[in-house]
Amino acid sequence: MTKRARVKRLAAMLCSLTVFTLSGCWNYRKVDKMTTVAGIAIDKGEDGQIKLTVEMVDGSGGQDAMSVGSSRISLSGKTMFDIVRRMITESGNRLYWAHAKSIILSEEIARDGAAKIIDWYVRDSETRADIHILVSGEETAEEVLSSDGNSGEPLSYKIDDILKNENSVSNSPVIEIFDFADTINTPGISSLLPMVYSSENKEAKTASIRGSAVFDIDRMLGRIDAPKTKFVLYLRDEIKGGILTLGGYNQPPGISLEIFKNKTKVEPVLVDGQVEIRVKTRTVTAVDEVQENVDYYTAKGRAEIERMAEDMLVKGMENAIEIAQKRYKQDIFGFGDRIHKKMPKAWKSLEPDWDEEFSRLKVSVQAKVEIKRTASTKKPIKTEEEES
Repeated sequence: MTKRARVKRLAAMLCSLTVFTLSGCWNYRKVDKMTTVAGIAIDKGEDGQIKLTVEMVDGSGGQDAMSVGSSRISLSGKTMFDIVRRMITESGNRLYWAHAKSIILSEEIARDGAAKIIDWYVRDSETRADIHILVSGEETAEEVLSSDGNSGEPLSYKIDDILKNENSVSNSPVIEIFDFADTINTPGISSLLPMVYSSENKEAKTASIRGSAVFDIDRMLGRIDAPKTKFVLYLRDEIKGGILTLGGYNQPPGISLEIFKNKTKVEPVLVDGQVEIRVKTRTVTAVDEVQENVDYYTAKGRAEIERMAEDMLVKGMENAIEIAQKRYKQDIFGFGDRIHKKMPKAWKSLEPDWDEEFSRLKVSVQAKVEIKRTASTKKPIKTEEEES
C-alpha cells in the first residue's frame, strides 16, 4: 500500500474522532456501578494478540482514608473492544473511560501502526479525545504503568501532572489523541510523540518523560533524545518555557537562562525556482544562574552571552533538521504544511514525494536571544583565587 493510500485509509478511520470530541454527549451511568479508568497501557500479547493493561482508581484509599489508590488488570485478546468488554468479568463493574489521562503504547505496537490500536478508543462514545498518548521507552508499556512509587496514587495522574508542567522543561512534546489523529490527516507534517520511562528514585519506581518518538504516518521509526527534542520543539514553535544552558559544571561559562517567551517563524520562499525554508526564532530570557566569573551585569557582558546562546540555538536546530532529513526523512517540523498553505501550487508538485523532497530541502536558521533581566542585580560571587 502506498503512503498516500495509507493516509486516506487512516483519515477515514480516525475522522470520527472530531465528531465525538465536539458532541459532548456521554452515556449516563450510575457512578457507583462503574470503575473509573485512570490510564491504559497497550502491548503485544502472545500468539499475535493485543495485551491491554488498565489502571483503575481505587476509592478505598492507600495510606489513609482521604487518599486515592490504584489497581491494575491485564487481559489479552484479538481486538481492543473484545478485551474491554471481557474486563467486566475481572473488575466486577463496567469501566468508565471518560476520566482516563494517558494511553501508553509499547514501541513494538507503535512500530507496527498505532492507528489500528487506538481506533476503538477514537470511535467509542464513552471515551474522550483529550487523553495524552505516549510511547514506552521500556520493553513494555505495562512496565511503565506498573511504576507507582510509594504513594499508591494512580501513575496516570502523575503522568498527566508531568505533562501539564512540561513547558517548564521543554524536553518532550505534549500530544493528545486528537493532535495525533489531526497530524496523521494533515499533509506536510509527521507525528511526534513523547517517550515515557520507568525511573527509580529512593528505591521507588515512578514515571519519567523525556525525548520523543518519530513517526511515518502512524508507524514509529525511532527516537530523539531529550536535549535534541528541545530544538525540535523550537522549530515547531512549541517552546513555552524551560532553560537554555551554556556550558556547565567546570565547563565555562556555566550559565542558565530561563526562557520567558519564544516565537519561531517559518517562512517558505522561492529562490531560483526552488522552495527553501527560512526559520527565525526570537527568545526572551533572564539570567538565573552563573557558575563562573562571567560579566552578565553590564550591557556588553549580556550581549556576549546573548551571542553565545544564539550560536548554540542555531547549531542545535541545524542538528535537529539534519536528524529529521537524513536519519528519518520525516518532516516533524511541519515545513510542508507551511508550504501547502503559502504556496499551494508549489506544494502540489512536492506533495507526492514529500519525504524525499524534504530530505533535500534547504533550510536556513537564525536565532535572536534577548536577556531582559537577571534574577539578581548583584555581581557574581568570587572566590579568593579569582580575586587574587
